[in-house]
Amino acid sequence: MNLRRGFKAEANALSREFRQELGIELYDPLCPYNLAEHLGVPVVPLSDFANDNPEAVAYFATLRGQKDLSALTLCLGTKRLIIYNDRSSPKRRAADLAHEISHIVLHHPPMSPFDADGRRHYDDDLEGEANWLGPALLVSEEAALHIVEQGFSIQGASTIYKVSEQLVRMRLGVTGAMKRVARRAA
Repeated sequence: MNLRRGFKAEANALSREFRQELGIELYDPLCPYNLAEHLGVPVVPLSDFANDNPEAVAYFATLRGQKDLSALTLCLGTKRLIIYNDRSSPKRRAADLAHEISHIVLHHPPMSPFDADGRRHYDDDLEGEANWLGPALLVSEEAALHIVEQGFSIQGASTIYKVSEQLVRMRLGVTGAMKRVARRAA
């Protein structure tokens, strides 16, 4: 993944900025539902559409369907709406919402989900940015340091921050939290 120069610092700054706006500590867990509300972005569970299209909602409730649709952002002019698959686990939903919020705050242009040939439309650069910012929102740089400083286990941090263990490991690794805390202690 090639992120534009300075993007990682920008992601950390956005994570700090949103925590300050929400009135929480820089190391506190960030609830993506609260952030979406703060940004004025409605968040709707997919199951709300069960009466309109029961077959589609039933499909997306299956394990296969959950892989096909985790969350999406609908755009109408400057308005945004996030629809998330409420059959996914709460930790997965947090990551999915943070990913979609990332697209919104980074002002990524709306795109059709499919290209002219019916293939899934996927912009590697935009997805890479959202894949980086989403986890940075959920487990900030300060949170990663806090996890190590407090001696939380990966499982404990996963519970506290309401994210997957994989996401915690990733954020500890990319922030260099273990090395940085060890250096401070030396």
